[in-house]
Amino acid sequence: MNMRQLPVPSDANGLPPSATARSLDLPYRGGETFEFERDQGQRRANILKYVGLVLKHKLLVLSCCIGALFLGFVITLMMTKIYTASTTVKIDRVAPKVVKSGADSGDLGNDPQFFRTQYELIKSRALAERVVTSLNLTQSEFMPVIGVASSADPSPNANDDPDAAVASQAQRRNAAIQAVMGGLRVQPIPMSSLVEIRFSSRDPQWAQKISVAIAEGYERFTLDRRFGVSQHARAFLEERLQQLKLKLQDSEKQLIEYAQKEGVVSTEEKQPYSTANLQAIQGALSTAIAERLKAEQVWQLAQSSETSLSLPQVATDAIIQAARMRIATLQANYQEKLAVMKPAFPEMVALRSQINEAEKQIRAQINAIKTTLKIQYETALAQEQALEKERDAARKDVLDQRGRSVEYTILAREVDTARSLYDGLLQQFRELSVVADIDTNNVSIIDRAEVPRLPEKPSLKINLALALLLGLMAAVGAVGVIEALDDTFKSPEDMEERLGLPVLGIMPKFKGASANETALDAVLADRTSALAEAYRSLRTALQFSTEAGVPKVLLVTSARPSEGKSTASAALAANFAQLGMRVLLIDADLRNASLHRTLGLENTTGLSTVLVGAGEAVDLVKESPKLGVTCLTSGPLPPNPAELLHGPRMQALLSKAAETFDLVVVDGPPVMGLADAPVIASIVDGVVLVVEAAKTRRGIVVDALKRLHFARARMTGLILNKFDAKQAGYGYGYGYGYGYGYGYGSELYGYGAPKQALDDRRAKA
Repeated sequence: MNMRQLPVPSDANGLPPSATARSLDLPYRGGETFEFERDQGQRRANILKYVGLVLKHKLLVLSCCIGALFLGFVITLMMTKIYTASTTVKIDRVAPKVVKSGADSGDLGNDPQFFRTQYELIKSRALAERVVTSLNLTQSEFMPVIGVASSADPSPNANDDPDAAVASQAQRRNAAIQAVMGGLRVQPIPMSSLVEIRFSSRDPQWAQKISVAIAEGYERFTLDRRFGVSQHARAFLEERLQQLKLKLQDSEKQLIEYAQKEGVVSTEEKQPYSTANLQAIQGALSTAIAERLKAEQVWQLAQSSETSLSLPQVATDAIIQAARMRIATLQANYQEKLAVMKPAFPEMVALRSQINEAEKQIRAQINAIKTTLKIQYETALAQEQALEKERDAARKDVLDQRGRSVEYTILAREVDTARSLYDGLLQQFRELSVVADIDTNNVSIIDRAEVPRLPEKPSLKINLALALLLGLMAAVGAVGVIEALDDTFKSPEDMEERLGLPVLGIMPKFKGASANETALDAVLADRTSALAEAYRSLRTALQFSTEAGVPKVLLVTSARPSEGKSTASAALAANFAQLGMRVLLIDADLRNASLHRTLGLENTTGLSTVLVGAGEAVDLVKESPKLGVTCLTSGPLPPNPAELLHGPRMQALLSKAAETFDLVVVDGPPVMGLADAPVIASIVDGVVLVVEAAKTRRGIVVDALKRLHFARARMTGLILNKFDAKQAGYGYGYGYGYGYGYGYGSELYGYGAPKQALDDRRAKA
């Protein structure tokens, strides 16, 4: 018995029992590796598929990209140019303090919302109104820039309706404010307290002006807010001073009335003098306290070495000014002579000594000024202490003198208290006025904006990049639509997945050198070509397609005409004949016979002659030198081919041919629209369906397989014919390797001398 006919038992997964047992019994993890490799291969296949689709539709992709780039370039040229100017400001959390202010708003250094608040203040409408007012934007050339008519344009209702003119002016102002707020952007610089105030406009000049104006307005706005706090404190103190003043007047009036009523002044002559003396001392003490505080502040400033030169006494001192001028002259002379003399020369040493002497004179004068300031401070302090002692003594004298009159003492004390409070608040009011004038701001302008030379928008690079992206997206969408609408088979995987049958062979698309050259001629002329190698691969696949090898009687058909089934039949017959097999090729297409024209055989008799009983097949077969096989042409085309093929003579012919020949290849008619192919398929051992790649619709192939299934055909497999790897988008996979390495060792493939030996054996048979 032939070993090919022995069935190999397998499990449900199609694996031999030994392989199944090995996978179950042994701690072998090769299955996981296989799954991983299969996933990797699937991913690579998907990538190659997408790359292949791009290559397939490269003209469409390039057209979409180039069109999008051109459109983006044109749109960029047509877009309005926007210029942006940037002014850099520095925002400190806490402003530096020269003196302590009683109206300090507190430490904002730890406020997490501080900077966010400042950014919103910059973008506020109040600041925009300040800018519009400061630059007079409603009456400038800024209005036409934002698309609003200029104020110079005559208004037909301006003279007739004043209310309309006012409303128009309000609208223009509101439009200018909205334009300022709309073009403003606040850009904080990371990891710093610097902020860029950016303003965008169609006019670069106005972009620069408004950016600087916003920064200056914000600086002034924050300073006004700080001054507003001081003004509020001053208003509060002023109100309290007025109240204390009235209270003091009432107290004094009550005291005088009581003294007149009780006759205190007339009975005690020293009391008016003591009271006046105490008041005079109290006033002098208040003045002395103010002078001492002022002298103390000046002395504290003088004690700091960093602020010594900034003292008004030092800056206006004539001796120091003369010494500085002398030092400047000597240093200029020194630097001039240093170009020709060394520092060790006597003249240079003398100049250096003069400079040092002048500097020493300045330091001595500064020390003298500091000494004077210290003496002034100590004098004021001593004067204050002396006045305090005198005040205490005078108060004691007054209290002693008033001891006889408790009510008079109480009234006098109220007068003194009111006067003291009044004088203290008055001093604080004066100090607050001074502090408000010297307080610093926490906002400063670092870099003022310059007139931008190049527009910020539109950006040609960004627009072209976006256009290219949109072009790629459009190309992807177009390719997707085209691929979705194309329901033909373009790959063997697609056929196997959708039809459930194996693809036995992939025949590359033939592109002949001339119009008269056919694919069969190319296979027979150059047996090292990719097409010839594809048919040899198909032959090998058929040999392993069934347990018994290649089916004895093989029908080659297609779903529709012109799919290449006749060429496939002839090439298969020739390839099996090259193995030394006796092959009979039958042209069973009794409606459109073409095999006799391809092989150059006469067709006066043939299959139709046998089927009608007018002859025997053994007398009607013809040898084809071109293929090296025995051929039975179609013969004259009958009017009823389906009835002839369904008759008993067709089955008897195939049975007798299977006994005589090693292989019978039947070139059948197409399946769709005809009953011939299903009739033949029901009586042969195997059926091969030829499908033209990228041409035959899937529905037609499925319908053809259904018809063959209803005819109980034994489907062997599929042939993907006229496959163009580049057109199908699989340029990196299929199509690689055809014709590779062939041309040497031709004896291994039945060419040359071995072919002659096969011909001799065939002739003997």
